[in-house]
Amino acid sequence: MSTHLLVGSGGETGQVLAGKLAKQGDKVVITSHRPSLSNSFPLPTIKWDLHSPDTGLATLDAALGSDPLASLSLFAHPTFRRESRVSGTHAEIFFPFSSLIRLLDHLRPRLEDGSLLLFFIPSFSRHRADGYLSARLWVGSLQGLFEEWSRNREGILVTAIESLISPGQSTPHMTPEMVERVAGRTSRGRLATADEIADFAAWLIHSRNPLFHGQILQTEGGPYF
Repeated sequence: MSTHLLVGSGGETGQVLAGKLAKQGDKVVITSHRPSLSNSFPLPTIKWDLHSPDTGLATLDAALGSDPLASLSLFAHPTFRRESRVSGTHAEIFFPFSSLIRLLDHLRPRLEDGSLLLFFIPSFSRHRADGYLSARLWVGSLQGLFEEWSRNREGILVTAIESLISPGQSTPHMTPEMVERVAGRTSRGRLATADEIADFAAWLIHSRNPLFHGQILQTEGGPYF
């Protein structure tokens, strides 16, 4: 039995992915900053927050036990808002980012030869609306972290899936008109479904294919909350 960890619930995509991994008989552990998730999702959920990085680490270690990680999927990111101007400094964006780095360093000993570190990167490549400077700063930093990890020589496979953001409870700033414009910039003229993205992610995790190491794979759409 393999063990898989999802950092951040990943919204609909993450829940579908977790279900697909669990159906294979594998152990799946999920972290989330949303306490309500544990009541609605049947898999073990550990409370962990980018803004409180040390809270929950002991509980997470206990849930994982001594098992190595076959895969580590990173969905975690701060709440993205559309604002015409950003108050204060952008330094506040990088505090939670440093928390993510600390978590990766904490989990590094569990990643062994052939383990897959899978980044889920929110995409703004087709999203031309202004007012997302903080979000773009975060995404750029996440891509830099991905590049650093993909240079490792420890046998860890590092791959990323880039998905467009679609509206939901956490992205009420995106109107139906905005979504239609974004979808119109994809090759298929629509956003990918959570099941499509999760199915591909599950294949990557189970195949552990080294051909995709160091690559950011674009889905050309998809719900990402």
